[in-house]
Amino acid sequence: MGKVRIIIEKCATRFRTELRRKLDTLPPKARLAVIAGMLVPFAAGCLHTTVASIAGFGERGGTMKMRHIEKPDLPVQESMKLYNNVYGKRTEEK
Repeated sequence: MGKVRIIIEKCATRFRTELRRKLDTLPPKARLAVIAGMLVPFAAGCLHTTVASIAGFGERGGTMKMRHIEKPDLPVQESMKLYNNVYGKRTEEK
């Protein structure tokens, strides 16, 4: 796992340095155009997500479906049964 992380960090560092080198050579107006070009699709996606969620809110015929959490069927060791007493709906230690 450590080797993969090192490789990913090296690739990310190389990508950042290359991107920074390319952007530093651009004039300020071109840099602004690149940033605006990346900002516009991101903002459009955010607005689309927000509008789509608001438009579908409270439609007729749609009911909320609720499920209760079921008790998990977990194996219990015999050694643990000696130390736990069940009182109502919770477990307390002796």
